[in-house]
Amino acid sequence: MNFILYDGIEWETLFPITLTRPVSEIRLGFFTIKERWEKYIGKAAYDIITQPFLSKKYSKKEYSYFENMLFINSSFLPNEELIQILFSLKENETIFFKEKMIAIKKKFLVKKDIFSLYKKCTKTFYVKQIIHIQYPWEIFTNNETILKKDFIFFTKGKQSYSLLGKNHVLCKNKIFLEEDIKANNVVLNAQFGPIYIEKGVEIMEGSVIRGPVSIGKNTILNIGSKIYGGTTISPFCKVGGEIFNSVIFSYSNKVHDGFLGNSILGEWCNLGAGTNISNLRNDYKKVTVWNYEKKDFFPTNLQFFGVIMGDHSKSAINTQFNTATIVGVSDSIFGYGFPPRYIPSFYLGGIQSKKRISFHQVCETAEIMMNRRNRNFSVLDKKILKYLYQLLDI
Repeated sequence: MNFILYDGIEWETLFPITLTRPVSEIRLGFFTIKERWEKYIGKAAYDIITQPFLSKKYSKKEYSYFENMLFINSSFLPNEELIQILFSLKENETIFFKEKMIAIKKKFLVKKDIFSLYKKCTKTFYVKQIIHIQYPWEIFTNNETILKKDFIFFTKGKQSYSLLGKNHVLCKNKIFLEEDIKANNVVLNAQFGPIYIEKGVEIMEGSVIRGPVSIGKNTILNIGSKIYGGTTISPFCKVGGEIFNSVIFSYSNKVHDGFLGNSILGEWCNLGAGTNISNLRNDYKKVTVWNYEKKDFFPTNLQFFGVIMGDHSKSAINTQFNTATIVGVSDSIFGYGFPPRYIPSFYLGGIQSKKRISFHQVCETAEIMMNRRNRNFSVLDKKILKYLYQLLDI
């Protein structure tokens, strides 16, 4: 069964995380949404349909029409009930969750009609329960549940490696380790949820990991790291300090002491030493958060909310973020006091002074950081940032 993952209207409601990626490249639990669909269906996605300025990096093919294709809205996460219905779909049959379309099967579709998929459907199936990611904070609010489900589904029938060295391990049957993990004098506590650690991870002395937690390949945990439940650390990260119910995308650094809770860091972010994020108001009230469409703050039903930071953004040493702060793409934040709770992309400074970063500096910083990790700052990467730089208020 060939399938395509497409961005629905959720692409805009998931800013700033989706400013630089399709919805399908968001990571929750063990995997990105794209990887998750591929594992459930059992084959690679035929392609990704996203915004034109992202397509050259993330889409594989040029075409004017589609044949015998299943189209899936990337903001929905697969489960076993949904997969059973998907495999039984016939032409023009759809699957909905409430009023939202999850998927449709098409025998033939002209590319220009991609955003009117629901027309001419012959039969509709409904699923009762599914995780639907519409806003960026739903990444961390759902992550603990997803981690627990992922562990059951994706470790079934597989054999875990064993840790070498002297370590304190609780609930060993809920801990899955891939090969080449370095750890000595660390605590792995899976009493409250499973722990999944990918190959090549190094966990330095004195670190404590309390599940459910997933740590991606070749990530390094600094001495004395404290990693709490509901946390996903993606591949090639460097982390330390205290991290609670957060998702850190690949190649980002939070190496030093400081608290990160109920938060999301995009790719290529760096939190300077002593950076702390408040995740709870002093008066314990529910938080408001920036809405990109309305260009204003609007209420949520959340009491705990830290920071959501777009790709390539940085904070200087001892930066203090207020509860429910939204940080755009390629920001460089420094100075005394609390930065604003909404920081547009390409912002330089803090509450006492702020200006737009030059595009030359944006590219120079990205290239230096990526080269340090043996990654190239490609022409496509530059074009994506250039497109965003030319927009206002993002």
